[in-house]
Amino acid sequence: MDSVSAVNRVGRIIYLALAWVFLICIMAQVVIAGMATFSDPVHWELHTAFVKGFAIIPLAMFVLTFVGNIRGKKRWVSLALFGMIVAQFLTVQVFSTVAAITALHPLIALLLFWGSITTVKRLELKTVGQ
Repeated sequence: MDSVSAVNRVGRIIYLALAWVFLICIMAQVVIAGMATFSDPVHWELHTAFVKGFAIIPLAMFVLTFVGNIRGKKRWVSLALFGMIVAQFLTVQVFSTVAAITALHPLIALLLFWGSITTVKRLELKTVGQ
């Protein structure tokens, strides 16, 4: 077992914290979309504003993989999550007139949820100290 420097350990702890925050934000975003769909369309404004507050988290996680010396799938899944966030923006902002592309928006949301769950599950507490 390799020893982990203090900088690596801090990077891993912050990465783990951000992974949980991102997962919680994805779940909250789905709830907000549900409120807009099934309750009151005014919630779409919150849905579009809320994502701007957490969209950068996966990119920060990717940077932290270098600080925390996190390698392999754990590194690249954070970059993939960021790519999916970009795709979410594109489906609504750029391709809003192309129904086949905008229809991908909820599918990408499911992939974001799955990727977030996968990221958190792979980050066991013992990983922080290794």
